Amino acid sequence: MKKKSSYSSDNLADIHTPLLYNYWYVAGLASEFTDKLRERTILNRSLVMYRNEDGTPIILQNRCAHRSFPLDQSTLEEGGIRCRYHGIKYDHAGNITDVPCQTKCPNQSIQSYPTKEIGPMVWVWMGEADKADENEIPELPIHDINKWTHVVSDYNHMEGSYILVHENLCDLSHLPFLHAETFKTPVEYTNTPIETEVIGNQVKFYRTMSDWSTLSAFFHPNIDLSQTKFTYKSGGHYMSPATNKGYAEITTDDQNSKEPIRHYVSHYLTPETKSSCHYYWFVARNYELDDVEYGEKFGKMVQTGFDEDLVAIKLMQKMLENDQHDYKEISVQADAPGLAMRKIIKKLADQEQSEE
Repeated sequence: MKKKSSYSSDNLADIHTPLLYNYWYVAGLASEFTDKLRERTILNRSLVMYRNEDGTPIILQNRCAHRSFPLDQSTLEEGGIRCRYHGIKYDHAGNITDVPCQTKCPNQSIQSYPTKEIGPMVWVWMGEADKADENEIPELPIHDINKWTHVVSDYNHMEGSYILVHENLCDLSHLPFLHAETFKTPVEYTNTPIETEVIGNQVKFYRTMSDWSTLSAFFHPNIDLSQTKFTYKSGGHYMSPATNKGYAEITTDDQNSKEPIRHYVSHYLTPETKSSCHYYWFVARNYELDDVEYGEKFGKMVQTGFDEDLVAIKLMQKMLENDQHDYKEISVQADAPGLAMRKIIKKLADQEQSEE
């Protein structure tokens, strides 16, 4: 039986929606940029990444203009890369500067991409270079070491569309089920109403609770609010095709408390292809800053949860690509943030396609 319907309606982005190019994406951790050539595919384009002599991160098209030999398998020399196939050399801007078998260099170059290093991340602009505006790079998490401590992920590869990952991050109702043993989030969390706000091309969403017995497992054991009146607020903020941030904060009625107890999870998504993406995350907290053991334990718990998401997204991607049942997607109340995000990405994709 021929499949008659897709993952989404006409106004929602899905796994088939064209990728967005005129945006800043995370190319990698700053620590991944070294004097060694590294390949990474972003938006279906094979790139070679490294640092030049003064330490600036460089991203070029990973393809020799002569016979398409991959430059990441070539040699980094002073002033650029020399292709290991026929010895053609490219400078850090992608221009051909030497052809060993002739004296004149072709007036041709390979594509170079604007980059910007901010804190622990290197960003890349994949669209039209004259449209690159560093002010549009989504704000990184707070890095004030006097107020925050961080757990940092390593590289994560997701075998599924970045749309599925964003929707997962906008959907906190799956926590008591997909992550039942990892986060131990009570089912009552899902029953709590969710507030959703669309601001331009961004989506904010949150829930509020006040029952410590259902929340204590997710905070440091030294924190006990069982006898304190408080408000727990958790949710997220879809900021751009590249960024999604989750948060949780506790505000008490204690007049001696200077600021809420907070932690943030910053998610950075970069499409590799329509069906896969690169993923990094950071967790920042402003409490029990010196407890290294707790930080390591918390980081492992978070990575375990994201590994569970990885498996779920891979399974859904496979089902969406291969199953031939007649299919019509349903939505429930908790889907509001994800649906808003998908409408935004579909609108942006339609706009970008119409400008080509």
